[in-house]
Amino acid sequence: MDQDVGTLSHAELLEAYRQLSTRAEQLRTNYELQRRQLAAIGRLTTRSTQVAQLSKELNTFDIDQIVHVAIEKIPHLFAARYCSLFLYDYESNALNLKAHNHSEPISEQVSLAREPDTIMAMAISADQPLLIENLNQFERERGVRIRRTKTDKYLTNSCLICPLMTGSGQGTRRVMGVLNIADRADGASFDRDDLNVAVQLSELIGTAVSTSILVGEMRSLAETDGLTRLSNHRVFREALDREIRRAGRYGGEFSLVMLDIDRFKRFNDDHGHLAGDHVLRTVSRAIRRTVREGVDLAARYGGEEFAVILPETGMAGAITAAERLRAAVAGAESVFDGHTFQVTASLGAAEFRPGMSASELIDAADRAMYMGKRTGRNRVCYFDAAAGEPRPAPEGSDSGPAPAAGNPVQGER
Repeated sequence: MDQDVGTLSHAELLEAYRQLSTRAEQLRTNYELQRRQLAAIGRLTTRSTQVAQLSKELNTFDIDQIVHVAIEKIPHLFAARYCSLFLYDYESNALNLKAHNHSEPISEQVSLAREPDTIMAMAISADQPLLIENLNQFERERGVRIRRTKTDKYLTNSCLICPLMTGSGQGTRRVMGVLNIADRADGASFDRDDLNVAVQLSELIGTAVSTSILVGEMRSLAETDGLTRLSNHRVFREALDREIRRAGRYGGEFSLVMLDIDRFKRFNDDHGHLAGDHVLRTVSRAIRRTVREGVDLAARYGGEEFAVILPETGMAGAITAAERLRAAVAGAESVFDGHTFQVTASLGAAEFRPGMSASELIDAADRAMYMGKRTGRNRVCYFDAAAGEPRPAPEGSDSGPAPAAGNPVQGER
């Protein structure tokens, strides 16, 4: 049931190669941009030590670290009291607040479509940092009225609005977010020297954010199943091996649940593989909503079979978790091409026992799952290690009613 590169179609391999090649080229471009930006920053005659140190701290793939450095260190560089960082979401055409150091809440989201008169929108449109020495004067000169929160916390009306950009040529420039720096602590206005530093930092931070996002996307492509967005088979086996080592070293418990969609081959024969793919996505969403986020690992094992690793969970907990998964799958509706489908799944649970290999644990859960297939489907069974054979789940955790008549769930498995 293993799924490897050999099972992918020629078109799927070409698409995967195209995606990886595109991201690799973007990473190479970002590296060259960062190299040039670091060289430019090193030539600054003022605040060069602080800026150089800051640039080193920003040279990371960790987006949270980039944001932390920006909010914690940049205000000191400009002797500013306030700083906020927004990241741009292309789908919603909005800036979403990532972090700030204000003493009171500020806007969580700014829609560029609905609010084009914000100074952040103006800076993005200008594609360069915006130096505002006096906001009132700026409004008069531009003939605009900028929406702002009424507050008496500011000592000055001066700010720097820095769009975080990446890319060097026309058509390749991309906005990654906006960094706002406000209120000089000494009561003075920001000046041209501040603006020159802001130009360098906005490019550097923009490229760092872009690189972080690209690396995250490449990791996601390497670690997740393209159709279901669950972990792929390789990640599942690596996680299972880690759990076995951890249990062997510290004596902890964990369990494995295998889940297989009932009669899925017949479904594909009757309704086509596009409808089948849609059902697989629906089932994967039901699984993702049911498992413990950040604790359990859900993966596509292969075809229509899924696996869930349950750390710190014994057999009783595994049976309960499996029943929740069964109910979630049975209750999920998949709407495709004007038709509503529901499918069921059979599940098998097995608890890790000392001395078990990964293959033995998978086989135990598989045997329990196939018992569920043989005894009516849409049910949970478990592997009784003491007896060396699978058994139906105890009374009270049995399967619910099958889907209504007419739903396409007929077939061999």
